[in-house]
Amino acid sequence: MKRTLTRRTFVASSAALPLAMHSFAQPASAPKWVLLGTDKGPGISRCSWNPTTGNLGKPDLAVAAERPDFFALHPTLPRLYSVNSGAGAQATISSFHLDRATGSLTFAEKQSALGDGPCFVSLDATGRSLFAANYSGGSFSALPLGPDGALLPGTGALDCHKTPAACGPLGPNPDRQTASHPHCMTLVPTNDFVLGCDLGTDSLHTFAIQPGAANPLGPSERVAARPGSGPRHLAFHPNGGWLYVIHELDCTVELFDWAVLTGKSHLRRQNGTAVSTLAPGQEPDGDTGCEILVSPNGRFLTTCTRGAHSNILTVFSIAHTNGLLSQQQRISCGGTIPRHIAFDPTGRWLLCANQGSSTVTVFAQNPRTGKLSGPVQTIPADTPMFVQFV
Repeated sequence: MKRTLTRRTFVASSAALPLAMHSFAQPASAPKWVLLGTDKGPGISRCSWNPTTGNLGKPDLAVAAERPDFFALHPTLPRLYSVNSGAGAQATISSFHLDRATGSLTFAEKQSALGDGPCFVSLDATGRSLFAANYSGGSFSALPLGPDGALLPGTGALDCHKTPAACGPLGPNPDRQTASHPHCMTLVPTNDFVLGCDLGTDSLHTFAIQPGAANPLGPSERVAARPGSGPRHLAFHPNGGWLYVIHELDCTVELFDWAVLTGKSHLRRQNGTAVSTLAPGQEPDGDTGCEILVSPNGRFLTTCTRGAHSNILTVFSIAHTNGLLSQQQRISCGGTIPRHIAFDPTGRWLLCANQGSSTVTVFAQNPRTGKLSGPVQTIPADTPMFVQFV
């Protein structure tokens, strides 16, 4: 019998999904260190971290690396993976051995990212496959991992520059959408699909995956976003059925429904749910949406927006009945060009990497309202791009 997909079907189908969507890789004990990615610095920095006071120590160099601006942790092994956001032979993924006691890193190996400008990396929950989005190369790629977490040469990629028909038409923005620009590869809660955002074609792609296979990346299915929106990153609600996408070009967050039914993916955009990260009535004028987080309790969503007019953090409440967003707070990020935000595992503190001002700011979060206060601390750091608690 044919099953009709309704909003209720989507939400009900997610009931058995995991109740937490922090990250597949959570440290076994409270983190004592924060690792910082960089755009122009000499490598990955480390800072001491006190989860009781929210105090972030002065950064020092953990390991030399070329443009390590996005990380992922192995789900079970002491390994960290970083993009090297270059071109040609410099467009790579690096692996490091991690000593959580000291926050130190030791280079292990690197492999081609299978595309220029890698900007996002993720691992599946089994730790057997790695996925990357290559912004300037126009490709979504996958690399297998060895039993010890070692990076192996990749064989799988969807190259939108070579096969544009598979990725959809380019968006209408004449400055930013002249080519495909993949921006993320995010695993779904059940670990059987990975979702990619393409800013250049206003697309979301779903890929079925086979962790551990030489080419773990299956064929993609495209779902169109609003023309000119420029989808960048996404975050799942803890119920596993609501998916929020932050759009870079129009500074909005939009609700999608997600479900896997009889082994097939179903991703659907909810028309009319887009909300701006900017002030009411404000139009983007060089401002761009950047990062998105959903709180572990599913009550709040936080974004960062960067630009000449809006270097802000925006907090939304999430309606428990339908997942719709209501803006609760806009607060200065305490610097310029906020590139990445991350909550510490306690949920009490939010760190913001401000690429433009070369600072990292620390905010306190009210657990009842989701609102932020601060910054309670600001430290200098060379063009920070990513925050990782270890």
